[in-house]
Amino acid sequence: MLQKGGRRRHPLLIVPLVAVAGIAAAACGSSQSSPTTTKASSASTGAAAQSLRLESSTLPSVGSVLTGPNGRTLYYFTTDTSGATSCTGQCAVVWPPLVVPSGTTPTLPSGVSGNVSTASRPDGTTQVTYQGHRLYYFEGDTAAGTDKGQGVDGTWFVLSTSASTPKGTPTSTTSGGGGGGVGF
Repeated sequence: MLQKGGRRRHPLLIVPLVAVAGIAAAACGSSQSSPTTTKASSASTGAAAQSLRLESSTLPSVGSVLTGPNGRTLYYFTTDTSGATSCTGQCAVVWPPLVVPSGTTPTLPSGVSGNVSTASRPDGTTQVTYQGHRLYYFEGDTAAGTDKGQGVDGTWFVLSTSASTPKGTPTSTTSGGGGGGVGF
């Protein structure tokens, strides 16, 4: 092969570059996407026992809500049940479930009452639940103190920690399918 200026490019140097480019293209073009889950950090309280403490925060638009240990708002999906989730695959990428290592005991923040527990997911991970609702983050909430997932598709809602229902109208998108605006 001749380059500009009459220099010759060695063909053996091109083969590895083409192979690397092919591998990178194959990885980027994969149609399979594995769900992204947000693993909660847990504090060890003994040799085998682990615990996870949820937090709460007051947001201007919805009031007092449950948050993960990272301070990000937690949501529930109205089509889930305590025994089964309907948010898997691409849905779990947009709405990452709050998962913990098996055997972890989740706890509520001081002043918040209710039942916090765990449930198995189809992929074998363990998801935290509150009042029977499976807990999720929303990928659109890029920082603590945001609630961009509130009311999405009329099926995703924050977990209120107050006795009264927050006032205000939930935001909504119209994509259908309950997948956070991407039509699952």
